[in-house]
Amino acid sequence: MAGLRPFALVFALSFAFVWWLAADRLVFINDEDIFLSHAARIAEGAVLYKDLFGLTGSASYWLLAVMFKLFGISLKTAHFILAVQNAALTTAIYAVTLRLADKTSAAIGAFAFLVFSASDPQMMTNNHRDANTYAILGIVAIWRWRPLLGGGLLALSVWATPVFAITAAAAVGAAWVIGQSPWRVIAGGVIGACTGVAALLATGGLQGFVEGLLWAKSNYSDINRMPYGSIVGGYPALFEDAAGFEIALRALLVFGLTISAWLPPLAGILALAKRDRNHVYFLICGVSMLIGVSPRYDIGHLIFAVPLFYPIAASYLQRARWAVVPVGIVACLFLLFAVVQRLSLVEVDTPVGVIRTDRETAELTKFLTANIKPGEKVFAFPYIPVVYFLTRAQNVSRFCYLMPGFRTERDERVASADMERSPPAKIVFLDTPLKEYMRVWPAADPAKLRLKHLEEFVGARYQAASKFGNFTIYTAPVHASNAGRPLPARVD
Repeated sequence: MAGLRPFALVFALSFAFVWWLAADRLVFINDEDIFLSHAARIAEGAVLYKDLFGLTGSASYWLLAVMFKLFGISLKTAHFILAVQNAALTTAIYAVTLRLADKTSAAIGAFAFLVFSASDPQMMTNNHRDANTYAILGIVAIWRWRPLLGGGLLALSVWATPVFAITAAAAVGAAWVIGQSPWRVIAGGVIGACTGVAALLATGGLQGFVEGLLWAKSNYSDINRMPYGSIVGGYPALFEDAAGFEIALRALLVFGLTISAWLPPLAGILALAKRDRNHVYFLICGVSMLIGVSPRYDIGHLIFAVPLFYPIAASYLQRARWAVVPVGIVACLFLLFAVVQRLSLVEVDTPVGVIRTDRETAELTKFLTANIKPGEKVFAFPYIPVVYFLTRAQNVSRFCYLMPGFRTERDERVASADMERSPPAKIVFLDTPLKEYMRVWPAADPAKLRLKHLEEFVGARYQAASKFGNFTIYTAPVHASNAGRPLPARVD
């Protein structure tokens, strides 16, 4: 048992840190909101891929739904999973580095990973973190002579995010490098795959799952393209209005911010130079996770793909102790940033419990919860699924979001048919400027960034009732003569 104490300590400290940072922290308009919204509906009886459109795998939705069912629908319930997963990843990085090097290198590698990940609020959400956690734990299990378990965990990662099938296949091949039998890995994967298929058959969601994959293949990838190492908004924006010493400080922060871009090639050079089979094994698996990020290679998505490169690089600190100083300085700056950011949050009472967020989002949250009551029939678009979760309103559609550029007119018509079948009392519309869409999705076609059919549908039946910033709540007009007013023109 004594041998497990260091790992238990790393896990406990990592969990406590992430829990303090993010247990009740809300990041507004984030991919996490999709999972929160759908999982809440599943916990209340909706069937994924049948009653709800699911873009990715089922594991993430189902795990959240189970937690909501057992412990109640709240941000803290969801983020308990997040804290456990980040603690598990940090512990795995510590354990692997310890085997490859020594305690000092392991501690530095684990600390750097945790701090660089946790300092970005967008990354401390229930998004792709569960898929990469299962995949990395599976890869480590194979390495530690647990191939059957490893294959099962890799299958679970695929059920969370299907593109991780690339990593699962790579891990099977890489097992040869460390003298493991790939057949036991495959056996574990088959068991996991069959379990997932059986669950979809039992719930009646298998056909919808396949249709979702086909939809993504046709509509999702092209608009999501971003070059390797790019950042939303571009690097010049990070230095805007900076001068003198501040430029140097921001450059240091960019060094840490972009670690997910420069760490993989650095680790690759180090691993190939040493040619140790353990390093090569993790390098192969790490590269496969990078490939899975395609076509969106921005810094934010690369963060999910690079954890395996940390132990490779950290293991070389034995030979280059001088590197501890710059890495430590930058990591401590990011730790300070995370702490200051956490202390600046304010509390807001919502139907899903007390949350913490920034002041602007707090005011918006108060506006939404004051105007929309739990159980009220609502439709929110184009990309604000957080509305359903925060207010506990009833979504009348199978879609919790309809992102312009991704969605087809057929999707819009399905949503409008849902509204005709179960008319919402209120509609929430976020009027997003075209330049903001192009900032986040630079590969998008500007001509396709309007949901014309839906906007016309809403304009013909509802009228503006209240407004906060770019958010407008529409209600059905009292008199038919008031119908037919178009939605406000987008400010581009």
